[in-house]
Amino acid sequence: MHGCPELKKIENIEAAAALVADGSTIALGGLSMNSTPMAMVRELVRQGKKDLSVVAIVNGMAVDWLIAGGCVRRVISGLISFEGMGLAPNFRHAVETGRCELEEYSEYLLIARLRAAATHVPFIPTKAGLGTDVIDLHPDTTRVEYDPVTGEPYVACTPLKVDVALVHANEADSRGNVRVNPKLVWMDNEIVNAAQTTIVSVERIIPHGDFLAEPHRTTYPRFMVDAIVEIPWGAYPSSCFPEYRHDREFYETYSLAAADPGQFREFWMERVKEPASHVEFMRAQGGAGTVLRIRRTST
Repeated sequence: MHGCPELKKIENIEAAAALVADGSTIALGGLSMNSTPMAMVRELVRQGKKDLSVVAIVNGMAVDWLIAGGCVRRVISGLISFEGMGLAPNFRHAVETGRCELEEYSEYLLIARLRAAATHVPFIPTKAGLGTDVIDLHPDTTRVEYDPVTGEPYVACTPLKVDVALVHANEADSRGNVRVNPKLVWMDNEIVNAAQTTIVSVERIIPHGDFLAEPHRTTYPRFMVDAIVEIPWGAYPSSCFPEYRHDREFYETYSLAAADPGQFREFWMERVKEPASHVEFMRAQGGAGTVLRIRRTST
């Protein structure tokens, strides 16, 4: 149930992460290496969340951190990878060894399930997935049915209920209105619409008057949002277009470390888990030098 629109919704990161209970189904925004709520994910790890089911249409580092932190029971996804660097390493190892369940769908089948949850209908029909083995993987959630009039087959995608959505955006006001610049290009709206609670981390807080002046630029209105966390560079090491790129050096170093358990533990503790704040986390990644290296400049 999204919060009362009249209340100010700015929270510190610790309080916002506390809204996620052990055993919850959470959904992560962003797409692969782009605009992922990494600071919020790191805080979930630091708070020691357990037994989470993680919905991630296409993701990578965020899911890998949650698995490395021992937070995840099940992943519901289309793809968890570092793009050209291969599958996310801790995710891959956890699934292969049975430490983490994987419920796999195509991107659109997942979107259809989220839309069924958002609109409170028994299922959303689609032609996606017909003739593939994906449907048989989950007969309780995606099933082939036939139209009683035409006899044509379709896939019935049942609701995928989400307790908490975590997304990252460029800016918000204190009332919970959120703006993605220049416009929303990922699939975050699907998880926001389906979720009971939505937490948005943003690069900055701006005056409410900016939203009143340009209401057509509002991505999520305040009645869809429960908590706002202002955290600059909160998507790092993923990107936040048009402000900064993903940090490929971090991804490469992380992947190399993951090949050796001892080396990875040292990397994990020093670079990810142990920094006491997001500011300290960014310092551990190289501080101002890294910020300048990944910042996008106008052309």
